[in-house]
Amino acid sequence: MSTLVLHMDKFKKDAIRGIQSHNRRERESHSNPDIDYSRSVGNYDLCENPSANYAESIQNRIDDLLMVKAVRKDAVHLCGLVVSSDKAFFDTLTVEETRRFFEESAAFLTDFVGRENVISAMVHTDEKTPHMHFLHVPVTSDGRLSANSIYTRASLKKLQADLPAYLQSRGFAIQRGVEQKPGSAKKHLDTREFKQQQEALAGLRNEADAVAHEALQLIGEMAERRKQEEVLQERLQSMERQERERQEAEARQQSEREQQIRQEPEAAPQRRRPRMR
Repeated sequence: MSTLVLHMDKFKKDAIRGIQSHNRRERESHSNPDIDYSRSVGNYDLCENPSANYAESIQNRIDDLLMVKAVRKDAVHLCGLVVSSDKAFFDTLTVEETRRFFEESAAFLTDFVGRENVISAMVHTDEKTPHMHFLHVPVTSDGRLSANSIYTRASLKKLQADLPAYLQSRGFAIQRGVEQKPGSAKKHLDTREFKQQQEALAGLRNEADAVAHEALQLIGEMAERRKQEEVLQERLQSMERQERERQEAEARQQSEREQQIRQEPEAAPQRRRPRMR
């Protein structure tokens, strides 16, 4: 009997863009030769309301929590569960049965994490083995953002036992796979994809560093421009002040001239009368 592949991973905020790009096939990957992009049209998302913008949907869910403390910069924002099996298992299933296998898996995991926390349940059929990326925001039952509280060693062990048991009850010949311990190495069939994903994340971090460097340069340029604007503003204010003083001086001079003109008739000397001979 085939075994279930169930692998969990945690992602921080800076990884979200790369995860979305990979899951939604937004651009071609040159590091994963297993992807046949001519078959990518057959991929499908089983989430009721699949997100086209992971970062926005995740932030909206976090905002809904109304947490008193700010979210730490290194906090886990997204958890991913990869569900799959070996090629022999899927060879025994029709296309409809393969979809039902992932639908049942997504339904079980949705109950486990909470429907309101699900971001995507993307099924990839464009690689050698079909698999599902089930993504969710790690929100606890009491409204905390805490992946470590959700995925303990005990909870992972239980999940890896309960999901195959549930799938068996739904008519699938599948048994429990290798137990995953928190922080353990990735040893399942999706190792190549996880390696590709980590490479993509490394590239994303480099891209983020470049963007941060450009942002710092832009901030420096803006600060320099602001200084120049302040200098120009001071010059303009000085010119306006000088103009006002000039106009006030001219007004005073004009007022003095007008006053002198009014006083001249009063101060004019009297004409002498001619003497009588």
